[in-house]
Amino acid sequence: MAESAVAMAKASRRHPPLIALVCLLIAPACLGHEARVHSRAITDAKIVFYQRKLEADPRLYPVYVQLAAAYLDKARETHDPAYLPKAREAVQESLAIQPSLDAYQAMSAICNYSHRFEEAVTWARRAAETSPQDTSIIAALVEAHLGLGQTAEAEQLLSALPASLEDFYSAASRGHVLKARGRLHEAGESFLKAAEFARKEKATDLAVWAQVQASKTLLEMGQPERSAKLLEGAAALDPTSTDLKLQQAELLQATDKAEDALRIYEAILVEMSDAEVHARAFRLAKRLGETERAKGHFEAAEREYQRAVEAGEFYTLGALARLYLDADLHLDRALDLSKRCLEYQRDALSEQTFQSIQRKYQNTP
Repeated sequence: MAESAVAMAKASRRHPPLIALVCLLIAPACLGHEARVHSRAITDAKIVFYQRKLEADPRLYPVYVQLAAAYLDKARETHDPAYLPKAREAVQESLAIQPSLDAYQAMSAICNYSHRFEEAVTWARRAAETSPQDTSIIAALVEAHLGLGQTAEAEQLLSALPASLEDFYSAASRGHVLKARGRLHEAGESFLKAAEFARKEKATDLAVWAQVQASKTLLEMGQPERSAKLLEGAAALDPTSTDLKLQQAELLQATDKAEDALRIYEAILVEMSDAEVHARAFRLAKRLGETERAKGHFEAAEREYQRAVEAGEFYTLGALARLYLDADLHLDRALDLSKRCLEYQRDALSEQTFQSIQRKYQNTP
């Protein structure tokens, strides 16, 4: 993206981390189609611009961080894992010349995105030592701790924040912590606070994202009508948001309109290819008995998840394991993938995935 959604919410910060909590489903989910196309063009231009600056002066250590952020944006936009080692290398080049807060933040963001959560904690702590009241850094730490299943540590970070520092970052992070604790009503309220902060900052994309998160909590609580109301409010802000469309599809599924939900997924996939959307469409098509549609979406999701695994990345291990579990295929490989996932990510979903695969694998003749 040209600027991360987080950066829009805190434009006054120099280089806020591109934390994954802003777009948990898919990287460009906060943006509509035209905005994504425009954003990708700007990201490409940034990469070329920063590369040329470094060719002219290889000692410009802040520019390496800017290049790393552009590479991370490119990885988010394209889902191509090849940009992640480029991003890491650029930060390391910067650190070799001069350690800096921006470099620490950039590396923590890269590690969070790639699910290297223990490394993310290390880098974010270095950043926090330099700027202890920066809520964007706290948000990065919260994300990493939640990825490691360390909810208590995440809670402690947020409880130590004074009320004067309450903002989009802290409210959104608190929503995720409360959700991890199963306190869905409070989580929804916190996401709504985050949405209000975003609206005040005129960060429409973030306001939509946060309102959608609040809608999800209501749907999980079995309140589809209230969930729909929040989605209507989000649609009034930006009806083109992919994040919004994904949740509209979830709501349709919950209200027995599965075919309509599948059409939304497939309309999204016309505009962008995304493994998670393919995986959702596969599960729904399978449920509807649409064998050929399910097969196509399964193969597309598998291919994209596998590309990251083959590149030596970890962040799709759990997703690929869940795909095989739901397809009832390759359970031996699924078990191996889920075990490897737990080496890097120990949240509740990763634990549940491993246990479910293990049970099914043991009961398979």
